[in-house]
Amino acid sequence: MNVWLIDDDNVTNMLNRFFLEEHYTHLNITAFVYAQDALNTLMQTTQKPDVIFLDINMPVMNGWEFLDALGKKTTEIAEIPHIYLLSSSLDPVDKNKASQINLVKGFISKPLEIEKIGFLNPT
Repeated sequence: MNVWLIDDDNVTNMLNRFFLEEHYTHLNITAFVYAQDALNTLMQTTQKPDVIFLDINMPVMNGWEFLDALGKKTTEIAEIPHIYLLSSSLDPVDKNKASQINLVKGFISKPLEIEKIGFLNPT
């Protein structure tokens, strides 16, 4: 299973990678610091991610802008990955907005924990 981490904080990406590798040995994990790089890669690769953990608050292209851009390109992508917003935001407006976007499968508060991502089936 291919999992992408999109977060502008390298430390957060590193911690999430360690957590996932410790509990889910069957994952192939790729991390991006810039959402635009992830979007470009998604449009060019044949190895699409199965799951994306996407931060909301990022410079240059934030999570909402990533989702908007991806939504406009859905006809170019054969299979849209499951996208989970992974955020430290406690703002109910963010959770409500996420629930209204078809591409978003869920909203997960940081940090990653087994209870929050049991859908990945730990090994």
